[in-house]
Amino acid sequence: MLTVFWPIDVKRSGFCYGWNAPSVCIAGVLELSAEQEAKEALKKALHCSIQWRYITESCGSEPVILGKCVFGVESVRSKRPTPFLQLRNCGDYTLIYYCRHQSNTLRFHTLDIPKHNVPSRETVAGSAYLNSVLHDFTAPKRDQFVTSINDVVLNQFNSSKSLEQALSQPLKTEEPKLLKSFIPVGSLLLRIFARVSVALSTICNFSIVPPHLLLKDVSATIQQIDVRAEQMDFFAAEAGSLRRRTSTPIHVYSGRYTNFFNAVWLILNDIIMGVALGSFICENHVALARLLVETAEDFLVSWVQWTLQWLDSWPAGLKLNTELSHFYSHTFIGLVTVWGGFLQKGAPYLPTVIYVIGVLSSGGMTITISLLLDVLALLTAHICICYVLSRAVYQRMLKSAGSLWNLFRGKRYNVLRNRTDSWEYDIDQLLFGTIFFTLLAFLFPTVLVYYSLFALLRLCVLVIQASLETLLALMNHFPLFALMLRVKDPWRLPGGIHFVLEESPGSETPYIVIKNQPVPLSTIFFQYIELLSRLAKHYNPLRLLWCLLSGQHLAAIPPYSIRCNKIPEDSDS
Repeated sequence: MLTVFWPIDVKRSGFCYGWNAPSVCIAGVLELSAEQEAKEALKKALHCSIQWRYITESCGSEPVILGKCVFGVESVRSKRPTPFLQLRNCGDYTLIYYCRHQSNTLRFHTLDIPKHNVPSRETVAGSAYLNSVLHDFTAPKRDQFVTSINDVVLNQFNSSKSLEQALSQPLKTEEPKLLKSFIPVGSLLLRIFARVSVALSTICNFSIVPPHLLLKDVSATIQQIDVRAEQMDFFAAEAGSLRRRTSTPIHVYSGRYTNFFNAVWLILNDIIMGVALGSFICENHVALARLLVETAEDFLVSWVQWTLQWLDSWPAGLKLNTELSHFYSHTFIGLVTVWGGFLQKGAPYLPTVIYVIGVLSSGGMTITISLLLDVLALLTAHICICYVLSRAVYQRMLKSAGSLWNLFRGKRYNVLRNRTDSWEYDIDQLLFGTIFFTLLAFLFPTVLVYYSLFALLRLCVLVIQASLETLLALMNHFPLFALMLRVKDPWRLPGGIHFVLEESPGSETPYIVIKNQPVPLSTIFFQYIELLSRLAKHYNPLRLLWCLLSGQHLAAIPPYSIRCNKIPEDSDS
């Protein structure tokens, strides 16, 4: 039995036009008296329509007159149009209804082809197991997945309304005068955007220490400026492609349209929130500066100095090595005191700095967050230095303890073969190792205590940085526009098709309608889910705990790993 796809909104009699391959798809009906007139009208419309010249290839072939259809009076009034078809070389047939959409609505059908994990016979050519696969009757063949609905049929669904518009009212080949007058100005703006983005990207990617350390790796603000330059480059690249609406397939154009305006929405919301936050910062810059200075002096200077003095006075009965504890305490207190002196000298200028931050916040809330990350890095620079020094000593003592463990077991690490071999040590070597182990055992608690203090402080700083970086990634890559479309008009973000069995009032026979399945939320948030997975992997508590115990460096996540490239590698993707 032949399957005929019929548009559910067509309820008039006449000559049917559409496609007969790979399935019979009716695009519309021409209300003409003779078949020859219908053929000439269809041929003339296809010849005059510029849009149809670009989408003919995606539909497999040009549409033709398929036959004649007749509607009864009761069928026209009902919800389900049931035509009587007189098609060429057609006997019994089954009608499956589909919805036609105008091209300006950006609604379309798409097919989510399943991925088969089982390799087919055609994909194993050149494999070492080719001979065995040829005799494997369980491997699926290509003809097992042939179906009457494929991408070509869905492209015919998407093009049927455009074809009807071309028949009723040919598309104008000229653009509106207002658009023509705006094109030179828009082209000039796009060129300016492109040049500014190239200049900013060149500055941000300037190599400070070739070839690894770049300028954007030093500051989160410069990294955010590089993101802005990338977004400007994205606008310049995509704005021109949005004008080529008639020559672009609807699913490609819809994806570009959604990505473009999602970036526009994000930047506009970012600027609106940044202006609001910047006005608050500018109005209260004196109070904020005073609060920041008091907090930094209390928690980052006075409290750290008090804690170091408390550790140097045998806290809670813990007797540390006196000389090494004095050395640690005096060295770190000196570093904190020097940094506190710089803070006091810079305190009078801090209101001006905060006011400048408020002014720069008009560039977006992401700029404010990036500036806060840089200010946090400057305010905790002394903690980072103390942590690096204490970690270096702690890690060296761990490696020394590992070497002594091999010494007492009669082992030695073979550098050439990267393995541990058996080895016989002299009595002098064993005696020296015993003395060294005694020194290590008595000094290790003192090193561990001071390392634990600054490692915990460094961990607290990382928690604040991780929170700000997560918020920054949310502001830069949240799919706001796509999520709005998913709620408002799911037809514009289809995730496949499904068949719905509906019943018509007054009729006992149900009918089948093809409808779109909304795209899953996991697909909309795939970039953000990937960014969150990177953040969760880097700031995994078990990983941070292992870094603390093993003496590895507790570093923030690299900024370039929590950003997505806005410019697609493939222009059609």
